[in-house]
Amino acid sequence: MYASLSLISLFVLVNAQLEIPDYIHICHRSDPNVADCIKSSVELLRPRLKEGIPELNVPSLEPFYVPDYDFGKGSSSLKILLKNTVAYGASEFEIVKLKVNVPDLTFGIQVLIPLIKLEGDFDINAQIVIPFKGQGRYSINASRGFGDAILYAEPKDGNGEYHLHFQRLELKVNVSEFHIALASPNFSNSLLIQTADNIVNQHKELFLEILMPLMERQLSVILLDIANKITKNFKYEEVFPE
Repeated sequence: MYASLSLISLFVLVNAQLEIPDYIHICHRSDPNVADCIKSSVELLRPRLKEGIPELNVPSLEPFYVPDYDFGKGSSSLKILLKNTVAYGASEFEIVKLKVNVPDLTFGIQVLIPLIKLEGDFDINAQIVIPFKGQGRYSINASRGFGDAILYAEPKDGNGEYHLHFQRLELKVNVSEFHIALASPNFSNSLLIQTADNIVNQHKELFLEILMPLMERQLSVILLDIANKITKNFKYEEVFPE
């Protein structure tokens, strides 16, 4: 998932009208081994992505600041607002697979993140197993998270110049193990906090079933928005040359 942002950043850097830095390895779409080239280039780019690339509006991956989001938006019975969320561990992603279809401009990527930690504030009013209402702090530790993504792009005409435009990102996320911890001053005593913790973790598969599609959709929106902010300033032939 975060590697999708890395791949997009690479396309912009390799032939943008900037001085090419020594940590960029140029790839061409005519290269029969273009997928291997891109994979190697992303690895070289990793340290810069960890810190962010301000001149291209690429945020840092360590930590990664997640926009606030209400997973129950539009629902009268579900409110799960997560805000001030910070993610740690995204920069440790490993590219497991990368497939590039140059004629169709589609990019398939599978990424493994060994361990990721999320910390932030929550505001919940929902019926998941039991009625659950409260505000406070949360943390999530997830191990061996696999993200499978397909990026769809096209050259888009803008004022007579073609730019690389990412139309959509299909994303599926799976985690092997995760733990959620909640803390809230609004809960009357520590026993209630512990009860809420236990319920969430005993039924975490149900929580995942409900929340993961919403999280995947929101993460896709975030990554696409960043991607198109980057590429709109560069011509297609500069971004992904023949």
